[in-house]
Amino acid sequence: MRRRDIQAPPRSTDAKEAAMGVRRAVESDLEAIHPLLEQRTGAGLNRRRMMWREALGHPGYAAWIAEVDGRPVGFIDLFVFPDVSPGRKIGLINNLIVDARVRGRGLGRGLLREAIARCRKERAIELHVWTAQDNTPAIALYKRLGFVDRALLLELQVQSRRIVRR
Repeated sequence: MRRRDIQAPPRSTDAKEAAMGVRRAVESDLEAIHPLLEQRTGAGLNRRRMMWREALGHPGYAAWIAEVDGRPVGFIDLFVFPDVSPGRKIGLINNLIVDARVRGRGLGRGLLREAIARCRKERAIELHVWTAQDNTPAIALYKRLGFVDRALLLELQVQSRRIVRR
């Protein structure tokens, strides 16, 4: 399993620098990242386990975990798939989550760089991401990495969002 270290300055000059890194996610990571995902939406572990296995089986899917001192504190997942319109592949970031307690240390940037590198490797021509319109810190991060506000995402709820925890 490959791990890429991230260079990030400590919060203050006398603070001990924590070991931070990003690595590819594997099936057994779900229990470790489940609390992170719960910060965003309460889907329940069993439902999430089913979707995790299905996603990992998709040929265009990849996911990474950011760690601080070996503890998962961030997660990103990505789909790269063919787009008929341009006749090329595109990438779509499905989730990017960094624990609020460790934001601002470069972990989100490290996760995004992995997704960007994967898109380049897969020869995708574009990488798309969405976030809430009022999530200004995330929007600023995306723009610093070269993302531009070029389209409007509309959403239609086609099934009830009522979640039954099993």
